[in-house]
Amino acid sequence: MRLAVITGPPGSGKTTALVRVAEILGSRGVAVGGFYTREVREGGVRRGFEVVAIPSGETAWLALRGGSSRFRVGAYAVFPENLERVGIPQLERSLEEGRVLLVDEVGPMELLSERFVRSVERVLEAARASAFTVHFRARHPLIERLRSSATLLEVVRFGTSHLVAERVAAHLLG
Repeated sequence: MRLAVITGPPGSGKTTALVRVAEILGSRGVAVGGFYTREVREGGVRRGFEVVAIPSGETAWLALRGGSSRFRVGAYAVFPENLERVGIPQLERSLEEGRVLLVDEVGPMELLSERFVRSVERVLEAARASAFTVHFRARHPLIERLRSSATLLEVVRFGTSHLVAERVAAHLLG
C-alpha cells in the first residue's frame, strides 16, 4: 500500500498540494478520485468551506459562517450531509474503480460524519494508493491510524506545497 499523509498548519498549502497531486497524476494518465475542501472568501473574509468532488467538480457547502446546522465547529455551521452527498460517493466510486484516492481533509468538520469515517477505514483496508491531508493538531483514532499507517508523511510549510506535491505524486506512482 502506498499511503501519503500531508499535514501542516492552517493555511500552509495542504489543499494546494493535494490539488496539484491530482493534476500531476492526471497529466500522466492516472485516474484519480475523491474530494477536497476549498475555502470560500467574500470581500477578503472567509465565508466558509466547500467540498469539491474529484473528478466531477461538483460542489456543496461543508461549513458556513452564520449558517444553521445542529453541527458546529468554531464559528461555522457544518453540513456533514453535503459531504455525504458530494464527497463520499466519489470516494466510494473511486475505490470500486481502482482509482488513486485523494482526500482533503480529515479534520474536525469531516469527522462529524460517521459515514466518512467508515469510508476512510474501507480505503485503508483496501490498501489502495491514496493521499490524505490531515488536520495539524486534531487527535482522533482515524487520524492516528492514518499517521501510523503512512508510507510517506509530508509536512507542508508555507511556500513548499509544490515540492510536497511532487514528492507525494512520485510516491503514489511508485
